[in-house]
Amino acid sequence: MPILDAPVSVLLALWAPVPSSVGTALVQGPDGVHDVVAAATGPAASGWDGSGAAGWDAHKAPGRVTTAVDLASWLEAARPFRRCAAVLPSPADPVPGLALALDEGQAVLLEGGAGSSLEGLSVLLVPRASGTSVTWAAHVLSASPAPFDASQARRDVHRATEEAIEALVALDLARERPQMAEALTDLVTAVLDPRLLPPSLPARQRDLLERSLRLLGICELALEDDGAAATASQGLARSRVLRRLGAVARHGVAAATETWGAHQG
Repeated sequence: MPILDAPVSVLLALWAPVPSSVGTALVQGPDGVHDVVAAATGPAASGWDGSGAAGWDAHKAPGRVTTAVDLASWLEAARPFRRCAAVLPSPADPVPGLALALDEGQAVLLEGGAGSSLEGLSVLLVPRASGTSVTWAAHVLSASPAPFDASQARRDVHRATEEAIEALVALDLARERPQMAEALTDLVTAVLDPRLLPPSLPARQRDLLERSLRLLGICELALEDDGAAATASQGLARSRVLRRLGAVARHGVAAATETWGAHQG
């Protein structure tokens, strides 16, 4: 069965609340090294000394050069989380507070719980890959996005998937673009590798995550080639539809990966 490609932010959001070295190893991969640094600009630059254990110090000098901390140590100090979710921001789907992650197209949203080194703060971890390694830049947010509605997301993703498939069937891809049609068929049945998922992940969350990633993959693949459209106006119309449906998929991913601690405000 085809396997869905899960962004690294999705994997981290699923495993971050779980105090497990297995989870960190799965996020990093066999040859990767992940670390966390304070953001070079913005509130984090003047408020964090770079070490997860030391937490955030508002009296640190602005612009201070910080030292990278390995991901496992940073997460250990940052737990417990009040909130954790993967976000996949896009210019076509602006979410307030997440513009810092537009260049990378993904991030992890965290809110510190009681006793956490992030207590009382909302932080956006934005990944930047270098080979097999990743550096996560930690940005303090002035405000956190509103909670994601998983129930609504399930309904929206279901409708959007049907709409996406209908739009592509109308283009007769089997005849016009047989290779794309085959790839899309694989996406419709693709699943996440169960070895990459926490055993505690509820089945409904996993189902929503898989459905959302399938929908996002369908939209992104179809947007790669406008050649199946008979006219420029058809191509533009199809792009608008697919970008809108892609936004639905991104919200679905955020809702599927969102977890809350004991106190949800």
